[in-house]
Amino acid sequence: MNIQNVILGFLSEEPMSGYDIKRKMEVTVAHFFDASFGAIYPALRRMEKDGYVKKEVIQQEGKPNKNLYVITSKGQEEFQQYMESPINPTIMRSDFLIRLFFGKFTKKENILQWMENEKEHVKRDLESLLEVQSNSPNTDKYKKITLEYGLEYSKMTIKLLDTQIKFLREEDKGKF
Repeated sequence: MNIQNVILGFLSEEPMSGYDIKRKMEVTVAHFFDASFGAIYPALRRMEKDGYVKKEVIQQEGKPNKNLYVITSKGQEEFQQYMESPINPTIMRSDFLIRLFFGKFTKKENILQWMENEKEHVKRDLESLLEVQSNSPNTDKYKKITLEYGLEYSKMTIKLLDTQIKFLREEDKGKF
């Protein structure tokens, strides 16, 4: 999966500007895919050069012109090939989990703080997902499945962190 395929997917639904694509990513797929403007705009330029999208310049009164990107038939074919190709295994990368894995090389206070910070981060993600859920009652079934996945993953992570934080704190109590 690369940013090009994600952009083609969004453009398959409707024409969008780079800003619209970024905003749409933030409120729909941010729990499993993230891209900055610094990645979106170069990808759009490459995709335009390769013939996957066409840029339409919209004149705007009193503000800069808006570039609206429309998927071409070549872009639709490329996206369809992606959708029909084998799925790559999910690879999770987490600075938090790497540090936790090597936790014996630091103070327990650091680990507890990292766990609390991670829990707060996941709680914010959960709140965002709940907001998406309440603001998108008529979304299609496949988007609902990915949203439910994110909600359950976040709830499970919070529960796990609560349990492990409690375990580490009680471990110290038993030593005295």
